[in-house]
Amino acid sequence: MSFRSRPVWVYVSLTALLVVLLLTLWLGEDSAHKQVVPQPKASDVVFEESAPVDIGVHPASTDKDKKPLLAPKTHLGIALILDDVGYDLPALRRMLAFNLPVAIAILPNAPHAAEAARLAHAAGQPVMLHMPMEPANPHYRQHMDNSFIRIGMQRQEVRRRMKEALARVPYVEGVNNHMGSGLTAQEEPMRWVMEVCRENKLFFVDSRTNKDSVAARMARESGLTWAERRIFLDNSVVPDLLKKSWQAARKRLQKDGFVIVIAHPHRETLDFIQQEISAQDKAAMVPLASLLHAAQTE
Repeated sequence: MSFRSRPVWVYVSLTALLVVLLLTLWLGEDSAHKQVVPQPKASDVVFEESAPVDIGVHPASTDKDKKPLLAPKTHLGIALILDDVGYDLPALRRMLAFNLPVAIAILPNAPHAAEAARLAHAAGQPVMLHMPMEPANPHYRQHMDNSFIRIGMQRQEVRRRMKEALARVPYVEGVNNHMGSGLTAQEEPMRWVMEVCRENKLFFVDSRTNKDSVAARMARESGLTWAERRIFLDNSVVPDLLKKSWQAARKRLQKDGFVIVIAHPHRETLDFIQQEISAQDKAAMVPLASLLHAAQTE
């Protein structure tokens, strides 16, 4: 068959195929030059160590000094702390838009630490330094960066890291520990942490990632205003387990009259807070400051 005798449809098909190939090459080259820079998200950070949802009876009440840990004398209710803030600003903005009392605990080495503090402060919510401290679990120790206070550090280095962290997060009113199951069980380094808190007139909340933590006792003995976490809301973000944790907070509120709950900026956690917390729960939520134990001056 000669070239001229080929059917017209053959030429049409070849032309269409050529056009498709050229378009594919052009689009592929164009997309290859477009660099998508992912925004840091809360999932980029290693979150808290696994800890009991409810710490139960205050372990510190069995410490050698035998001083009971009484309920705060001001208000009663549920106080919420949002930990590990500074990676996902949209998640923070979403939390602030709920118009619920919430303390915002910010990681000093997070890429948006300063901006997160400004957003929380502008919204009228208290800013906390979420101070990284060495965990006991080797898996979590692998994720320590140069912001962590480590076991074996001398007093001068502990103080230096605390001051550097405070310089990165404006408007700080208080401190709680990020991880820290190893460090918070040791009196001496925790006493040095409390020195810096006292000098800067900051309160301290023990996140209690270790049942043997002495952080709350060191804060009390150092003359700080202080408190302890009672419930971790989102050790798991499975909806049924979130509900179980919140129910534990309700029971603790009924029993003691007050409870401090720590949550994290997971999408599932924010969905739960927005959709599952009842109007009665919201009415029971109070600022963290109202559940802090007063400083002892004796």
